[in-house]
Amino acid sequence: MSSSRESKIISYGRREVKVTSCGAWIEKKETKILETEPTLNYITPHFRAYAEVSIPELESYEGITVGWIQAVTDMKFVNTYPEGKSSWEIPQLNTKIICAVSDADGRQYPWYGVTTECKTFRGPTFSKSKAEVLMNDNFSPRVSWAIPVGKEQPDTLCKVERDQTFIAWLVYKIEPMKDIYILKSYEWRAQVNIEVDCNKPLKERSTLLEPIFQDDPMEVENRPIPISALAPPRANEAQNFVWRPRSGDIINLDWRPVSLYCLIPSNSDVKLYRYKERENQKRMLETSQMI
Repeated sequence: MSSSRESKIISYGRREVKVTSCGAWIEKKETKILETEPTLNYITPHFRAYAEVSIPELESYEGITVGWIQAVTDMKFVNTYPEGKSSWEIPQLNTKIICAVSDADGRQYPWYGVTTECKTFRGPTFSKSKAEVLMNDNFSPRVSWAIPVGKEQPDTLCKVERDQTFIAWLVYKIEPMKDIYILKSYEWRAQVNIEVDCNKPLKERSTLLEPIFQDDPMEVENRPIPISALAPPRANEAQNFVWRPRSGDIINLDWRPVSLYCLIPSNSDVKLYRYKERENQKRMLETSQMI
């Protein structure tokens, strides 16, 4: 478990936003494997993060939202068959055109979620407030025993490999300025390696390989938030499902047009995001005045 009890303080005018408690960990459990007739299913242990943040008094025109933002920074999700490999891919991430993709649930960007994951305070308030924000993440996909092309194919799955890296930022956002400030950030990794022998009967085909347990998250410093981690599309919308046969042409089995737009090259931080946002608003205002 990576945790911090020491207070981190960021000034807000003459006042302060203070992290009083914060931590992140991954459950010390094995990835659970379930074998059913059509698919191999697995459930990974949960990544969890929590924080308590002290909010200063707010004027009537002010507001602060505290919460978690998460992005995918690396992704490998490959299923191997004798005939080839299937994979979920985010092309712009694989080719390093971008360095991260939002992992938000899509309801209210840029937040990872809008239930326990973020909390908003609006003025006027006449004393300090306490924000408690929590997030958790895990995976439970289904992998076909047979290759994902053609009909009535035999069960030939050999191996399942998954290796993804994420960054979770604890931040607060000031209204009405829209500024975002980073309080804490954690990097964590999910690794799954499953060896499969389809010659064996159901319930005996799969073997979980190392790592049996996931590494602990690491607190990271000076990690800016890329533009593409703050806006759509989110990772689930940006990924494509691809079949790569040992011979023949690559086939896009689940091609999503949304993956081709909005993924801005993201070698810059939130300050540039705010600058671009304000420039766009300025252009829109100028255009409306010309009409």
